Amino acid sequence: MSLKRRQFLTSSAAVAAAAFAAVTGAEGAKKETKPTPAEAPAKPVSDTTPIRIGMTDWNLGQRGNTEKVALARKIGLDGIQVSILYPEDGSPHLRCTKKQAEYRKAALDNGVQICSLAIGDLGPGSPFKSEPMGVLRVADAIEVARNIGTDDILLPMFRDYAPKFTDEAEIKRIINTFKELAPRAEKMGVVIAIESSLSGEEHLRICSEVASPGVGVYFDPWNCAYYGHDPLKDIQLMKDYIHQVHVKNGKFLMSAPCERGFAWPDIAELLYKIGYKGWLVLETDAPNDLVEDTRANIEYVRKNFRLA
Repeated sequence: MSLKRRQFLTSSAAVAAAAFAAVTGAEGAKKETKPTPAEAPAKPVSDTTPIRIGMTDWNLGQRGNTEKVALARKIGLDGIQVSILYPEDGSPHLRCTKKQAEYRKAALDNGVQICSLAIGDLGPGSPFKSEPMGVLRVADAIEVARNIGTDDILLPMFRDYAPKFTDEAEIKRIINTFKELAPRAEKMGVVIAIESSLSGEEHLRICSEVASPGVGVYFDPWNCAYYGHDPLKDIQLMKDYIHQVHVKNGKFLMSAPCERGFAWPDIAELLYKIGYKGWLVLETDAPNDLVEDTRANIEYVRKNFRLA
């Protein structure tokens, strides 16, 4: 990973943390830190980073509902991936500053971080390829992400929404669009992370030609295999661009054999080897009970994953 990209990802995480903490105001100043006694033995240095586990709001029961933040805390999650929606009935959504404040307060009150922002709908037609609405919604999402205290945007580009690499003009148009959005994302400490049906080579071409730490990949090994690619190969190809990771096992618990033909411990070990330090975000169904099944999935992830 380039020095520029490492510096950006570190600083963007700091920006997100600062945005999350800003809502505390002077409250944080009231806390006192007790000095460590001089004679206290030094703590052993660990070679791993504490794992942070989040979950998508849609798998918690509803997109765009601040009450799901409290549910995330009840279950024992560290974070929640929230959705920006575009309701046609005029109801409040995350482009409204009032709704953004509600999310910040819910996150603070419950001690749960907003780990990422998912764009729930890019708009009609072929957004981001030929319709301008998709690009405008991504531009809006950059500011929304910064305002709610996260540094990651999940940009979904599946099937017909994904660029066709047989059409060079279309590829160039999308890459140039990302080049226009990237400086805005960099300025606000946010990464536009593409999650798509594309191969690792195709993701790599987009990211390398955009050449900005403000554009990366949202990696989902299950989806990768579902669309006919090899997640173990693609992780190594995209190692410099993976900003956040979904973990799931279709309709089954994470502890069940993976129906997509790979083993999650192998994915976990490879992510460790490439130096991945980001969130692990559950996108899991609950075959029996939402709370208990999610706790079982959290336990599985904590047992099998480690972060460098």
